[in-house]
Amino acid sequence: MSDIKMIKYHSLPIARARALVQQAADNLAKEYDLSSRWAGNTLQFRRSGVQGEMRVTESEIDLEVTLGFLLKAFKSRFVEHIEHNFETLLAKAHAAHKPAAGRSSANETRPKKSATRSARKPGRKA
Repeated sequence: MSDIKMIKYHSLPIARARALVQQAADNLAKEYDLSSRWAGNTLQFRRSGVQGEMRVTESEIDLEVTLGFLLKAFKSRFVEHIEHNFETLLAKAHAAHKPAAGRSSANETRPKKSATRSARKPGRKA
């Protein structure tokens, strides 16, 4: 049974999602001395006291980690670190993946300065 289960949803092409998972694994490998390998769309990783996998689908990244007895005491720290790492990577990946037209439409929804000035009481100086 897994000690840590996490699902992260995405709207990236599967190749980009796999690259993101690889980047997350590389970051974790540097800090925790993990080794990893791909089996289809599943990245399996391990080290002494830790084993797990990240499955990549068209819409989600499913993470499952089993911790050894001595590392279970640090579970909350691992969860926090993994969450932060994934949130950062997913935000960057989604921002880079958005089409240019999508960015300009977001700017068009902002109120114009003239609309905010008309709400002022007459007779006051700006």
